[in-house]
Amino acid sequence: MELRRLGLDDIPACSDLAESRSWAREEKKWEFLLAHGEGWGLFDEQGLVGTTISTRYPELASISMVLVADRAARRGHARRLVSHVLDSGVSTLFATDMGRPLYEQLGFHAVGFTDIHTGTFTGPPAGASRLATAADLDDVVALDTKVTGITRPYLWESLLAMGGIRISGRGVAGTWQVREQRMLIGPVIADTEADACALIADCAAGVPSVRVDVHDPGVIAFVRAHGLESWGEATWMVRGAEELPGDRARYRAPLLQALG
Repeated sequence: MELRRLGLDDIPACSDLAESRSWAREEKKWEFLLAHGEGWGLFDEQGLVGTTISTRYPELASISMVLVADRAARRGHARRLVSHVLDSGVSTLFATDMGRPLYEQLGFHAVGFTDIHTGTFTGPPAGASRLATAADLDDVVALDTKVTGITRPYLWESLLAMGGIRISGRGVAGTWQVREQRMLIGPVIADTEADACALIADCAAGVPSVRVDVHDPGVIAFVRAHGLESWGEATWMVRGAEELPGDRARYRAPLLQALG
């Protein structure tokens, strides 16, 4: 069994593996994560067996895309992959119910959850926000750093280049067209649940299909009342610290669970 770094040439195999485990084929997501993070894959004579990606910020590392092929399940491969990218610093990840026991054994503990919602948003735009411009970028990055406690200007630079940032006097939201018929909404930073709902409405209205991962009760009720359905919860976990950094009360949704 060979453990090696993943490159962009491995994306088709990564997508095949994801699809085999009932995940969506999202080549753009793999491309973005591998361009900005450190991906590792396990290979046997049949090909790709397992994957993980670590996206490292100055303050912590976000671990994601932990996948193992059915043919190699329950042989310790997920533990080997995750252990390989762990260091003595702070790490965070989102865990399914199946993966949570492993992560707890590796020293992670739960600090929250997110409820994944997908579908067609049926409500009107709130009219509470506008598209951001390059002149807004420094303020947006500063707000994100304050709220999340992590430094990641490249994320917002990428979203701005795609025309995917909306701002209001009460917060900011990003969007990403991760595949042809699916828009991801997030990060969502907002002072109140109502402000978050308004930003989500402005992003989601008129879009064929959206995904947003939220945890505030009022925001969950809002998106469900406007056509989105829960796809399931994921547990937010951290290792090396008691809590996640920043002013997390205002962090209403991540863009990707992979990015924290």
